Amino acid sequence: MLRIGEWYERVSFPFAVFLLFANPQIRPKYKMTWRKKFELGWRFYRNTRHIRTGLSYKAHLAMAAKLLEIPPAVEGVVVECGCWLGGTTTNLSLLCELVGRDLIVYDSFEGLPAPVAGDNMKPGVKGSFRGDLAVVRDNVARYGAVDRCDFRKGWFKDTLPNHTEPIVLCLIDVDLKSSMHDCIVNLWPYLTDEGYVFFDEYVHLHNCALFFSERFWRDYLDTTPPGLMGTGTGVGVGQYFLGPWRGKGAVPPIQRPTSVAFTRKDYTGSWDYTPGSS
Repeated sequence: MLRIGEWYERVSFPFAVFLLFANPQIRPKYKMTWRKKFELGWRFYRNTRHIRTGLSYKAHLAMAAKLLEIPPAVEGVVVECGCWLGGTTTNLSLLCELVGRDLIVYDSFEGLPAPVAGDNMKPGVKGSFRGDLAVVRDNVARYGAVDRCDFRKGWFKDTLPNHTEPIVLCLIDVDLKSSMHDCIVNLWPYLTDEGYVFFDEYVHLHNCALFFSERFWRDYLDTTPPGLMGTGTGVGVGQYFLGPWRGKGAVPPIQRPTSVAFTRKDYTGSWDYTPGSS
C-alpha cells in the first residue's frame, strides 16, 4: 500500500507539470511543446523512483522552469555540488541535454567530510550520503545523459577554487556550513547576471541565514546579500511543508520537505531603510 505522500506525488503529477511549466518566460527557442514538457516531467518522476534522492521530481521541475528562462545565447554550464547517488544528477543531465549545456558535478564521492568546529555537527556525520563515482556514473548512464556530465572528484576546498566556467544554474546540496561557504565563495563570482543558485538546506534557518548575511557578502564577495526564496519551507512546487524541521519522525505523512529554495545573481535581500533618511 502506497504511503499517503507517495500517493499524493502520483496524483498531483499533471498539476505540477502544468503549473510549473505554464511559464511565459520560457524561451521559445527551446521549442517546449506541452508534449515535451509532460515527457520531461514523467522522466523526472520515473527517475526519482529508480534512484533514491532527497529532492522531489517537482523540485527538479522548478529548476527546469528557471533554466528554460535563460536565453540559449547566454553562455554557461549547470553545476551540482553534492550528488549522493546521482538521482538529481540524472534529471539535471536530461535537462542539460535538452538545452544544450554541460553539467559539472562536484563531489568527494566519499560522503561528507569530517565537520569542522563551525559546522556544529557531530563527528559521526563523516561519510554520510556517500555515493561512489562508479555508482553515480552508472545511474546517470542508465537513466540520464551521462555524456553531458563532467564529474570532478575531490573535497570542495580543493576542487572549487579551480572552477573557471560561467554558470547559469547551480544546485548546492552539501549539508555542512563549511561546504556551503566553499561553494558560494568560489562559484558565485562565475554566476551569470541572471543565473540561479538552488539550495537544498532550506529547512534550517541558520543555513538560510548565509543568503541574508551582510557581513559574509561584504567580506567575501564585496556585494550585498541576495536573499533566498523559499526560506524555511521551500518554494511552492505542490509540496506541503509548514516547518520548522524537527526531525524526520516529527513530520506529518502528507508533509514532505523535498522542495528547494533559490536565489539569483541580481536579487537582493539587503535591508536599506533607515528612519528619517531621504
